[in-house]
This record gives sequence, C-alpha cells and structure tokens, in this order.
Amino acid sequence: MNIAPWIALRYLRARRRRFASFITWVSLCGLALGVLVLTVVVSVMNGFNAELKNRLLGAVPHLLIEGARMSDPELGAVIESVPVDHAFDFFMGSGMVTRNGAVNPVGIYAIDAQGTRGLEQIASSMRVGSLTDLASDARGIVLGAPLARHLGLLPGDTVALIISEPIAGGIRPRLLRFRLAGTFELGAELDYSLVVLSLAALSGAELERIGTLGVRLDLFDPLLAPPLKPELEASISRIDANWRVTSWADNYGELYQAVQVEKLLMFLILLMVVAVAAFNIVSGQMMVVSDKQSAIAILRTMGASTQIVTRIFLLQGVIISTVGIGIGLILGVFAAYYIAEIFAAAETWLGFRFLAGTYFVVMPSEIKLVDLLIIAAISWSLCLLSAWMPARRAALVNPLEGLHRG
Repeated sequence: MNIAPWIALRYLRARRRRFASFITWVSLCGLALGVLVLTVVVSVMNGFNAELKNRLLGAVPHLLIEGARMSDPELGAVIESVPVDHAFDFFMGSGMVTRNGAVNPVGIYAIDAQGTRGLEQIASSMRVGSLTDLASDARGIVLGAPLARHLGLLPGDTVALIISEPIAGGIRPRLLRFRLAGTFELGAELDYSLVVLSLAALSGAELERIGTLGVRLDLFDPLLAPPLKPELEASISRIDANWRVTSWADNYGELYQAVQVEKLLMFLILLMVVAVAAFNIVSGQMMVVSDKQSAIAILRTMGASTQIVTRIFLLQGVIISTVGIGIGLILGVFAAYYIAEIFAAAETWLGFRFLAGTYFVVMPSEIKLVDLLIIAAISWSLCLLSAWMPARRAALVNPLEGLHRG
C-alpha cells in the first residue's frame, strides 16, 4: 500500500491553525480566479480573431493574380494546383460615391457573373437585394448598409460614382451613375468603404490604368494564402513575367498580426496572475509543514524516508492546485460560453454599451480545447514547482528538533 496519498489526504482533512487554513483557501480561490479570467480572455480573443477571419478575410481577395484573365489558356493548370474555392475575373480600384452633396471615398469591386457567386461572405450578408442581380444589371450597384444610410439612399435611388482616370498630362474624373440594387452589412469596416458593381459597367474604361485587374482566387482557408503566394509566383513567372501575385496579408497582414500579438500579450499578462496565485501555495504549505513538524518527526522515527515525506506534502500541493485549476477551468468555460449574455446583463445594469463605437453587436467568444489544455498544463506546472519547495523543506526536518517542538 502506498501510504503517501493516504497521509496527504488525512493532513488535508485534519484541523490546522486558522491562519494556515485561510492561506490555503486564499491560494485555491486565487488560482481558480486566475485560471477563470485567463480562460475567458483567451476565448474572447479567439472570438475576435474568428470574427476578423470570417468578416474581413471573407470579403477581401485571398489571392489576386494581377494582369491575368480567366480566358488565358495556361492559367487553368496553375489554378488547379491551388486549393481554390472560387476563381473569377476581378477589378479592384478606388473612387468616391456622392449623392445630394454627400461624398464618401470607397473601394470598388467589379465582378463578372462568376464573381457574383464567388463573393459568398457579402452575398450571405445582404440586407436588401441580391448580389446575383448584378450579373443582369450593368447599372446596378451594391453598397454597405451603413454607407447607404449615410448617403440617404433607398433601393432604386440613383447614386454617382466618381473614378479618377489618368490621361496625358493629368487626371480626368469620370462620372458614372448607378441604381442602388442592394445593401450588405458585414459588421466590419468594409460596410463603410466598399461598393460592388458589374464589370460590364466599366466597359470602355482602361481598367489597368484606374485600378487593378486580374483573377481573384478565394481559398477554402484564407490563412493558406501567405504561404501559397511564393509557390504561385513561381508558377506564373513561367507563363507571363508581367503578372503579379498579391495576397490579403499584403494589405491586412499587420492587422491580423496585431490581433495575434495582442492575444499572446494578454495570455502572458494574465498568466502572471496565475503565477502569483500558484506561488501563494508556497506560503500555505510552509505553514502546514511548520504545523506538522512533530508529525513529520514521528514518521521519520517510524522509518519513513525523505522521499515519502516529500511525496506527502507534494501531493497536498498538487491536490490543492488540481482542485483550483479544475474549478477555474469549469467556471471559465461556463463564463466564456455565456459571455454575450453576461455582458448584456452588465450593460443593462451599468447603463452603457461596452462595444459602443465598434462593429460588434455582441461580445464574440470561441472556446478551443487546445487553449484549455495549454492553460491547464502551464498552471499545473507552476503549481507543481510551488509545491515542491515546501515539500522539500518538510523532508529536511530534523526528527529530534521536531519531537522537541512537539
């Protein structure tokens, strides 16, 4: 029979000095609270990361082969080598929309019939109309719903689009009039700065001079775009040296990286809270060792080795740590799962919105098993280190001194 676990559990249940018991409970509660907060914050950061990926990366081109067209015969083999969800001719430029004196700078997406089916994120976010209507309506235009409200536009209203067209010796503004065919709302910055129209509406314009014309490739996983870019560049360089490949990371990589860095920094900062709570176990266990010196001396005189004594007090610290981490993870997962409802209740009670001025309606959250395992592993390792020091001190107690104090 392994006697160390039995004695460790007996010591945990036994009465001890109130202050030592208080320190133990504070350590357990502090550890549970630290793990709870860390779990919730990491889950919320995962939620923001997922929203960025779905809303922003679901609307911008994942990869764009500038200068190419779908009609180019050698392009098909290149596209087949990439895990592409959709591929279509695509124009991207900039201009201004204006109505009744209100002017707003915008990015311009011009697509063909295949593109109306390829922009799934925008198509699924339509509030009025349908993106596929652009395939048969060369004078139709689709705007973000917030932008349409800013301009005072209703479906069917006329809106002017101004494009700067380079000419010899300067720039000539080109005014195009469109009918509002629909509105979308992604819940991102593109709601205020993007218009979608048909490529046929720009017929006659030298598209290469007023923007970027090429083949847009939307991948099944947009995060594959940056590593695939060099491979695609090597493939197309053998076809046409003038073609150029760009990915979403060229324009939005810093934003995505900022979210990743922020998640890492928040994890490290809150991990310090867990570390402080873990090292509080040292104080509590040191008091237990001091309180049990006579019992340790008796165990030693009965033949218990230093390894057995070390295991007894190490197991005490491990049990306290495991209970604290377990409670923290359970409460953290529960809080992260209902974080939207918790924030909604807090907003009602406090009288203001935490997400006011942002594109988010509710607090996003995404719980990942791998994050929970990392939190549990690091927290448990810190606690194990904290429990080792008092356990080692218990093993070094002199039996004669312990019996004398007892």
